[in-house]
Amino acid sequence: EYGEGHIPGAVLIPLGEIPERLDEIPSDKQVVLVCRSGNRSSQAYQYLASKGFTNVHNMLGGMVEWQSAGYEVDR
Repeated sequence: EYGEGHIPGAVLIPLGEIPERLDEIPSDKQVVLVCRSGNRSSQAYQYLASKGFTNVHNMLGGMVEWQSAGYEVDR
């Protein structure tokens, strides 16, 4: 999925790896969670919020909406 297109500068952390990679998610700046449709990123948001992250946001519609709006995509 990431290889099919992602937001320039995005960092890939698959949903299943988030618990082991929490130290890679900054707590001092805003973080936008993105997946293809917004479903897995919503799950990631819920998990991170339960761990005390207050700087995370889920991008509704995910990459489907991003690409439909004509925004830049890296492959």
